Amino acid sequence: MIKKLLLTGLLATTLVFAQRGGGGGGGGGGMGGEGGGGGMGGMSGGGMARPTRMDQINDALKLNKDQKKLLKTTLDDGQKEAAPVRDQLAKGRKAIAEAVAGGNQDQINAAVNAYAAAKAQMATIELKAFAKIYPALEKDQVQRSGVLYNMMAGIFSGKNWNE
Repeated sequence: MIKKLLLTGLLATTLVFAQRGGGGGGGGGGMGGEGGGGGMGGMSGGGMARPTRMDQINDALKLNKDQKKLLKTTLDDGQKEAAPVRDQLAKGRKAIAEAVAGGNQDQINAAVNAYAAAKAQMATIELKAFAKIYPALEKDQVQRSGVLYNMMAGIFSGKNWNE
């Protein structure tokens, strides 16, 4: 029974990450419309280039020069801090799959707990970055800061936060 439950949970998690575009080419987490040209060979066919996350944040918050610099520096630093955690997450997913395949409940529990700890660590890095940026926002920008907050979830899941 517990194996079925864990396998179902693993499958559901895999589907969630697949929907976000968490593997392979185009995705990160953030606003909708992710992809990157599909089968059109990039941007041929008159398609518009997808804006970077920096552009999306700037469009939503209308950042000044100093705020843009703070945003970029903070997110670049967060990306560096998140790199080893991102590797832990990839290894953790593999460890969960191997433990489920092996059928040893103790190994499954250990792998799931290690993965959950890494996910919590990644969320901490994302929220610390948001907490550094938020105080620099003007009053009118704070009212629109939900856009930035929503984009922070998964922002460091890829190799470059700005893609």
